[in-house]
Amino acid sequence: MTDLDKLFERIEKDIQDTLKNEVAETVKDNLQTAIQEGVYNAYTPKLYKRRKNNGGLLDRRNMESRIDGNTLTVRDNAPLDNGRTNYALDDIIVNGLGYMPFPRDFYSECADRLDETGEHTEALKRGLKKMGYNVK
Repeated sequence: MTDLDKLFERIEKDIQDTLKNEVAETVKDNLQTAIQEGVYNAYTPKLYKRRKNNGGLLDRRNMESRIDGNTLTVRDNAPLDNGRTNYALDDIIVNGLGYMPFPRDFYSECADRLDETGEHTEALKRGLKKMGYNVK
């Protein structure tokens, strides 16, 4: 292995660490905004009580981030409040399944928001700068 190979490995690891930390937190911030605006502000339910940040979709403890190569994926794994595990709450809401009145795709809303603002790119730059990289 050459010194150049070691350098590229180190850069790759630093990018993944930045994705896992700074970028994931920025995506989660934007996901929470998209959920609040697109899901919770859309209507007031009559049949159930929303958990919001107490075990619901806004609860960051339910947001899982995964790195695959240089790709970050964030998914909201908030469970159904009825104990069933054969359905995913995010899938029900995003696709408007079951008793949901209409689809509310908060993932696409989050991605669109990030495309518009570039906050995820700025988070990557910030994280790499903290590690000593000269990023423009």
